[in-house]
Amino acid sequence: MLLVLLVLSAGSGTAETAPAPKPLFGGTLVVAAGDPGPLNPGITSSGQAHPVTGQIFNGLVRLDRYFAPTPDLARSWKVSNDGKTYTFQLAPNVRWHDGRPFSSADVKFTYDEILLKLHPRTRTLADVIERISAPSKNVVVFRLKQRYAPFLTWLDEDNGAILPRHLYQGTDPLTNPVNLRPIGTGPFKFESYTPGDRVVLVRNPTYFKTGLPRLDRLVFRNMPSAQAAQAFEAGEVGVYMFPSGPDALRFLNRPGVTVTERGREGLARVVPLILNNRKSPFDDVRVRRAMAYALDIEFITRTAYAGVLRPAKSPLTRFISWAYTSKVQQYPHNVARANALLDETGVRRGSNGVRFRTSLIYDAGFARQAELIKAQLGEVGIVVDLRLMDMNSWVRRLYIDKDFDMGYTNFTHPADPDVGWKRIYVCSNYVKAPFTNGSGYCNAEVDKLFDQAVAELDQKKRGDIYKKLQRKLASDVPVIPIGDGIGPWIYRNSEFRGFGNSGSKEQFAFGEKVWWTKGSSSRR
Repeated sequence: MLLVLLVLSAGSGTAETAPAPKPLFGGTLVVAAGDPGPLNPGITSSGQAHPVTGQIFNGLVRLDRYFAPTPDLARSWKVSNDGKTYTFQLAPNVRWHDGRPFSSADVKFTYDEILLKLHPRTRTLADVIERISAPSKNVVVFRLKQRYAPFLTWLDEDNGAILPRHLYQGTDPLTNPVNLRPIGTGPFKFESYTPGDRVVLVRNPTYFKTGLPRLDRLVFRNMPSAQAAQAFEAGEVGVYMFPSGPDALRFLNRPGVTVTERGREGLARVVPLILNNRKSPFDDVRVRRAMAYALDIEFITRTAYAGVLRPAKSPLTRFISWAYTSKVQQYPHNVARANALLDETGVRRGSNGVRFRTSLIYDAGFARQAELIKAQLGEVGIVVDLRLMDMNSWVRRLYIDKDFDMGYTNFTHPADPDVGWKRIYVCSNYVKAPFTNGSGYCNAEVDKLFDQAVAELDQKKRGDIYKKLQRKLASDVPVIPIGDGIGPWIYRNSEFRGFGNSGSKEQFAFGEKVWWTKGSSSRR
């Protein structure tokens, strides 16, 4: 399988098992990525935004490759005997990029006023956290309503980036102009942002982690995969953030190049086709099931993803192995079964062979998948109008305006089902916020099972509840799971070193430790 090859190829080209040379200083790393949109990590879980914001901001912790918490803004923490109180000692002498001192008041404000209200995933913690207090400048205390097993896995930059209270207090975090010129505590400071083109970051000379970062600049260039592949081939970029499956194969085992999934463990995902469950005919489960039978996800993943993702066998990614099951209702490609179900609903073909016309909103990164979906649904009389949009436009149409028939999202699920997966399905997360419950699905039984799972501390028992949830969701099919996997990123190990040291979401934090092989032995 290609997935195995990608994992094993982490050291392709220059051997990284040899004794590491001493890191050097200076240099600019150019990254081929997507357009991040607003640079406020407290209001988005976008995988396009966090590779940029993860260099600008910090969370209380960072997750290692196995999802265990390690220090970031919090240098240590203690948990009370009853498991309900978490006390964090914050790193001293941390400053915001504008020179203002960072304190526990920033943490309390960020959670109370932004993350628990607006973050697509973290807002679900509002049902868990009883109160947050800041008894002193460098101490912050979270008191939970009940014991909650995955709490620490929520607190990284991806889900818990800490924002400056002095710039957001009394404003609307969704429209604050600071979102386009962010001020963080991280290793890099914001310099400029040209939407649709690039974001430029420069080294933070007063970063609280001594000796870091080593690079002088990071430049994120907005490029679709094909253009990024050409730029990487030409040596114009050092990191290729989001390669398509075919482009990943193109660079596999290339000398001086690493193609790997390492550092992306926290981004394991299921890519679903999202159906608007609150709109006819998608409000009929039989129509949704028929569409699932009509789609040949084996062909879609093999063709559009070149095997980087496998066909999804469950609504949950297989990379959360303790909670995963594939023993759920499956929808193998079966046009006859799809046609029979559609006939049963009364959505019959007209004289022109059409049952109904619908539309799919998507961006250029999903173009091949969209064409395949259109063709396959067309075989059962469903005419799909393809509506290509930039990412920000389709996100608004789907999640804010709720004005769509079908859409898609790369939903990341780790580090725990309650962190990345629950948000897609619970009734309370059908809100006007990106990457939440876009389908409008609401089922009291499902909500109750999610509540039961998070209150259970025994992992095996929790896993059994999540398996029951997968069976229920596979039966109701509010979204149609298409692909399951992680997907690689690509970088030049001949020119840049220090990758592989920043945990399971390294793609969001690599800038802190990466260095240029042609740099200087001391900071100039």
